[in-house]
Amino acid sequence: MKRIWGILLLAVAACMASAQQSQPSRVDAIWNHAVDRLNGQTDIWFDDGDFPRVINLCKVMYALYPDDFEIATNLGWMLENVLRWDEALAVYIKFRTENPKDPDSAWPEANFYYMKKAYQKIPAILEPSMKMSTKPHPNSFRTLAHAYERMNQLQDSKRVWQSMILAFPKDAPAKNNLSRVEKKLRGAGPGKSG
Repeated sequence: MKRIWGILLLAVAACMASAQQSQPSRVDAIWNHAVDRLNGQTDIWFDDGDFPRVINLCKVMYALYPDDFEIATNLGWMLENVLRWDEALAVYIKFRTENPKDPDSAWPEANFYYMKKAYQKIPAILEPSMKMSTKPHPNSFRTLAHAYERMNQLQDSKRVWQSMILAFPKDAPAKNNLSRVEKKLRGAGPGKSG
């Protein structure tokens, strides 16, 4: 662990010194190498089953990169692995609220709720990301559409699948899901679709 902290501190010092003398691309390269090394170490500890060290290093990385989707979700996922549900959810909420312009920042929290079958919490989190100028990842569409379907809000599910197909016209599973929801709507009759 001391070796990792030493490497991290050297990388930070090198970046600070380089930032004053060099171009941003050099600083970025130094940071990228430091992050690669930290990721490599987390892989080693993960393979060894040393989850507490992985979590601690993920926390350090998340503190350095609070807007990095992969780092935030790695930390949350590791916390879920050791059944620290409240802490994982706190990471996801923090990531969403501190990155409101990122259309994908809401998905980790929404996915957490989906896995916990708290479908009613998902629309308020994901609907705003659907309205952003940059389209969210297909998983946001999928999670939202499936949540609406689980709540029997079939018209909303249909709307989200249609939006996904407009954004990702080659997504065959989305077309199949839309077809299934439309079939349910035809069979549900008036007033039964939520």
